[in-house]
Amino acid sequence: MQINTHLRNTAVKALCESMDVKTMIQLLHEILPRYDLRRRLGVRESVAVPTANAARQIVDDVCRSGLFPHFVLTLVRAQDRGRQGRKYRIAYLSSLIHGLQSQGFVYDTENDMFMEDGRLRRTPNWGVLREGGEYSFTFLRFDVSGNSTLVRNHSAREVERAYREVFSLVSAAIARRNGRLWSFQGDGGLAAFAFANKDNAAAMCAVESLHELFLFNKYRLALKSPVRMRFAVHAGSAVYSANTESLKKGDTVKETIEIEAEHTEPDSVTLSKKVHSSLDRRIADLFVPRKSAFPHSLYNYRLGLE
Repeated sequence: MQINTHLRNTAVKALCESMDVKTMIQLLHEILPRYDLRRRLGVRESVAVPTANAARQIVDDVCRSGLFPHFVLTLVRAQDRGRQGRKYRIAYLSSLIHGLQSQGFVYDTENDMFMEDGRLRRTPNWGVLREGGEYSFTFLRFDVSGNSTLVRNHSAREVERAYREVFSLVSAAIARRNGRLWSFQGDGGLAAFAFANKDNAAAMCAVESLHELFLFNKYRLALKSPVRMRFAVHAGSAVYSANTESLKKGDTVKETIEIEAEHTEPDSVTLSKKVHSSLDRRIADLFVPRKSAFPHSLYNYRLGLE
């Protein structure tokens, strides 16, 4: 993200008026553990670093690293919670927070962090995940079952229109639960959920999408045959990358794709044991154990009509 000049200058003033150079470096090490201010400035150990020079270099490097929201959060915590037994009064802190909000970021109390406001902007990393960083995700893989049959029995235009409407429903469900669509092909895609309640969010997104698909097939579909889909949800660690192909090489993503392709029937949702065990009970009870050759237990939900 690009931080405007006014907000950068406010951050510099906040550092200069709130702490000495040593404290600036200590706080910065919470988000950039290997940061070396003297190396960045090109000065020897014996040379004193002016406060203003240190603050300017730190803010520039924070912005260059895409860590400005993390930096402001560190200042918030230094004032509210303190560090090493001492609380700091951070000058211009409210201005920094409002400045972040003006650039499309909001403070998420549940996750205790700043992240992009999904109503204004939706990027794959929520505006805060770092390239090459390892995080805990819950993945949702979805795919059309019987794609070749639909293509064979209908015109390409009809199929394309139906898929566009169906995937619009799925994308809306993902967005409502703060997920991100990471990859999308003609007949399927991969979404990611992060932060608190990610397992519940991904599972309910899949269930909701299945319900929406049923209504779409019943009342809006222009094709002769229904669009049938498979949904799979799995959780684990993965290294974030803006490169979609790199993401697909991770073990958790591979396992998610396997669960969907090999262990999920059309018109249903399958969860891994890791996801199911962490769900709220009212959600977990929707799913029943599924027998499969997958190394770990799986749970399935199928839409049933009374």
